[in-house]
Amino acid sequence: MSEKINPTHCERSAYVYIRQSTLHQVRNHLESQRRQYDLEGRARDLGFQHVVIVDDDLGRSGTGSMERPGFVRLLAAVCSGKVGAVLALEASRLARNNRDWHHLLDLCAMTSTLVVDHDGVYDPSLLNDRLLLGLKGTMSEFEVSLLHQRALEAYRQKVRRGKVLTQVPIGYVRTEDDGMEITPDRQVQEAIRGIFRKFQELGSIRQVVLWYRDEKLMLPTLSQEGKVQWKLPVYSRLFGVLKNPAYGGAFVYGRTRTRTKMVDGRARKSRSHRLPQDQWEVVIPNHHEGYISWEQYMQNQKQIRSNAGCNGRMEETIGAAKAGPSLLAGLLRCGKCGRKLHVKYKVTKRGHQARYECQGDRSQHMVGHCVSFGGMRVDQAVATQVLEAIHPLGIQAALDASDRSRTEKDDKRHSLELALEKARYEAGRIERQYEATEPENRLVAAELEKRWNRALAQVGELETRLEEAKQDTQLLSDEQRRQLMVLGDDLHQVWDHPSCPIPLKKRILRTVLHEIMATATDNPPAVILKLHWVGGTHTQVVVCKNRTGQHEHVSSHEVTDLIQELSQVCDDAAIVAILNRLGYRTGFGNTWTKKRVQHVRHTRGFPACPPTEQRRWLTMDQAATALNVSPMVVRKLVARQLLPAKQIVKFAPWMIERANLQLPAVQMYIHRVHEGRRSPLIETSAAQTLLFIGSSEV
Repeated sequence: MSEKINPTHCERSAYVYIRQSTLHQVRNHLESQRRQYDLEGRARDLGFQHVVIVDDDLGRSGTGSMERPGFVRLLAAVCSGKVGAVLALEASRLARNNRDWHHLLDLCAMTSTLVVDHDGVYDPSLLNDRLLLGLKGTMSEFEVSLLHQRALEAYRQKVRRGKVLTQVPIGYVRTEDDGMEITPDRQVQEAIRGIFRKFQELGSIRQVVLWYRDEKLMLPTLSQEGKVQWKLPVYSRLFGVLKNPAYGGAFVYGRTRTRTKMVDGRARKSRSHRLPQDQWEVVIPNHHEGYISWEQYMQNQKQIRSNAGCNGRMEETIGAAKAGPSLLAGLLRCGKCGRKLHVKYKVTKRGHQARYECQGDRSQHMVGHCVSFGGMRVDQAVATQVLEAIHPLGIQAALDASDRSRTEKDDKRHSLELALEKARYEAGRIERQYEATEPENRLVAAELEKRWNRALAQVGELETRLEEAKQDTQLLSDEQRRQLMVLGDDLHQVWDHPSCPIPLKKRILRTVLHEIMATATDNPPAVILKLHWVGGTHTQVVVCKNRTGQHEHVSSHEVTDLIQELSQVCDDAAIVAILNRLGYRTGFGNTWTKKRVQHVRHTRGFPACPPTEQRRWLTMDQAATALNVSPMVVRKLVARQLLPAKQIVKFAPWMIERANLQLPAVQMYIHRVHEGRRSPLIETSAAQTLLFIGSSEV
């Protein structure tokens, strides 16, 4: 027994700390485990009656990068004063970092706890022992750092030579010299090449996923065991294929980095933070045979970045071509502040109408829009410019469209042929296994028979789909080719055809246009567009705007003139009744209401009906009140043509100018009426009588 161990230590417990860094060591380095567990016997030999085994940290690193519940439990026991000695095989078992190591030594020194390893017994409260233990902890940390550095440098040296150390992507296999080559499986080859062809055609990963799912075409993927499985694609899988530079024939290392941050006093590492391409550690082009060229790979990355417009980079990219009716979404930029224009849609009877606007600093400073204009005329103007520019290529575009359609169908048919060939092979293999099985072994025979039936069903399904694909790949007739040539010569007809998809139009515009700068003027109202073509040239297009209140749904001049005339003698409610009885409708086809009449008066500047005493024009009832006679007397005056009056439209009130009430003939007639004398009868025409009988006051 060591002289440093006294009865006070033996009265307390001895804690044996056991740790191995990885699960591989836990499963395979069993001798190290036995040596550590044997420390229990040594603790008893040193005079400790009660021994506690702490093995909660098996499979956990001691570098401080992860939590160690066993070590925390040991520290808590030392702080409580219940530990007389801490036993470990060596200092590296307790900690591989100075932070944890010196923390433990400080606690042991304060609580008079000994530290025991295979070399001896140490008292951290003694200066010499504390110095020796400190050196052991430093050497333990240096040792693991040195081993890690050696392994990492050897790994990087092999990587710089382009040697494949990790799992190769689907479509490739390892070679004997740690290289990689295209898989000999033709079905996998064609499936991978088809992904890149389809992305080049559609220009969007999401559209590629939807196409494969609509056509029910399977794509290969690697299982956790490294076996090839065929499944319907998902976005993340296709994204990984299109982003992987290995398919461009290049060997790349260091595309991501690890970041370290402090969490609760401990270092926490987070991996898979992507780096820009110019910061990749190793790039070896032409390292192996690629499915596409490196130039095509770079073009695909540019397209993917451009599609990710709403992923934090909207100001720098165009965004993917979507199905919305706005053709210039993503291309327009404000000529005043340089920001991208936003698109807003309004539902009308003719569908969704787009409107472009620049929000500027509105979100921060609550200012107005820089520019705002409707999208229909602007889209038509830009489309006209583009079609005129590419018109000479119309015939060639028609031929390319025909070839592309036929190639797409051929790709689908070829994929089905390869899948059918493999399915027939699998069915034949299971059949041979079934025939080689002894009839008495019914358990195996029944299972093989079930698998054989599933394989035959899959073969039948693929044969049916292949037959449908062959029928769909018929060549164009001479008449169809002639019609296609006519359409190719008239691109405007193709562009305006209802079957022409909106995303295709957008892709055509984005192919020839880099961006469009838009500014607006008020006098005259117009939108000035500066088209920046991909070739570097610029074109200016001026699109006229409607003035305020002038649009396709504005009310007709006949209705507005009628409202202006009626407002001189009628209030808004009376005008509404007249318009609706005559069958007039608003610009949107709605019936008239009081608010709609008020809106027309407000936008046109028509005054409301003035008070009776201020009116220039009066109705028959109002004229009768002013003359202090009955309305019938006024009717007789008008019928005998003594008092001029007019009726604008049917159902409208008769309008009498106030000044005409002072005419001598009118005043003489009114005077005779007031005296009670009858006036000489003047015959009226039947037409005038019917006119008054059919009219009505409003």
